[in-house]
Amino acid sequence: MKAAMLLGNQSIEIKEIAEPTPEANEVILKVGYTGICGTDLHEYQAGPMFAKANVVLGHETAGTIVACGNMSNKFSIGSRVTVIPMDYCGQCHYCVHGLYHLCEQPGWVGFTRNGAFAPYVAVPERLLVALPEDVSLEVGALTEHFAVAFHAVRRARLQVGERILILGAGPLGLAVMQCALAAGASDVLVTETNKLRLETASSLGATQVYNPVEEGAEERVMQRTGGIGVDVVFDCAGTQKALELGFSCLRKRGRFIEMSAWGEVAKINTNNSLLAEHEIIFMFGYEMHDDFPAVLGLMARGVIDAGKQITKKISLDEIVKEGILPLVNGTGEEVKVLVDPAR
Repeated sequence: MKAAMLLGNQSIEIKEIAEPTPEANEVILKVGYTGICGTDLHEYQAGPMFAKANVVLGHETAGTIVACGNMSNKFSIGSRVTVIPMDYCGQCHYCVHGLYHLCEQPGWVGFTRNGAFAPYVAVPERLLVALPEDVSLEVGALTEHFAVAFHAVRRARLQVGERILILGAGPLGLAVMQCALAAGASDVLVTETNKLRLETASSLGATQVYNPVEEGAEERVMQRTGGIGVDVVFDCAGTQKALELGFSCLRKRGRFIEMSAWGEVAKINTNNSLLAEHEIIFMFGYEMHDDFPAVLGLMARGVIDAGKQITKKISLDEIVKEGILPLVNGTGEEVKVLVDPAR
């Protein structure tokens, strides 16, 4: 079968590999759709980092079980599922306390083992979550993506009626926005330099959007909040300028949620945050067995409309030219790109 394999820095190629066969407690999924994630872009640009060389990428996926090794009665052949791509040892301090995403010996579908930029993928059964009937394979492929955003909103302890500022309206920022609205945020302000993404943010419910390059975003945020600032800032941009803008718009005793993978060392004016009693919270991943079912429930009820993020579907052969490169270079007008291995 064909698969998109990371060979090294800025090198992803379509290779012929053997179809996977299930080991004990594994299943084989026929891949429906797999999303291109920001982490995939980081691996292409600067990797291998988390990923091994010569691994099939692709971790945001949903598909149908077509074979199994030693499967329990929780799933059956034909079950539609999404995948928790973060594997865990189950024995370290953090796993014992239920914090599987902080496992000291983690594994990753699509990084340390072959992923879903292929027609078929082998996955441990314990990493599967059933899709509700009302959630399509397309939307199901975005479950992991939205679980990260949902976890960020939970970590922020967002209260009904609070005002928030989201730095960056890429796929993750837009997902945070939808989760925050579902949690009761009353005023959702978004900064982004890409026109299409600003328009998408507006269509998904942002109350105000700003291009920080073209207008005084700080002045407008402070004016809207009566000079006080927002209650919570979510950094989905990962740049120094965005970080400084976020802190300048954050009220005293506000919460700053850092959820971006940075390509440089961030600089924080600790004295300013000290005097304002800012709370800085770093977050990573998700609490998989809580956040995945919660997100799928919100999707099934239409509280989160994940499908509006999908702007393009491509084949495996198009993954670099039509997917990776336009997203890396900012030359396209895409938000979320899905790979359909059957195309």
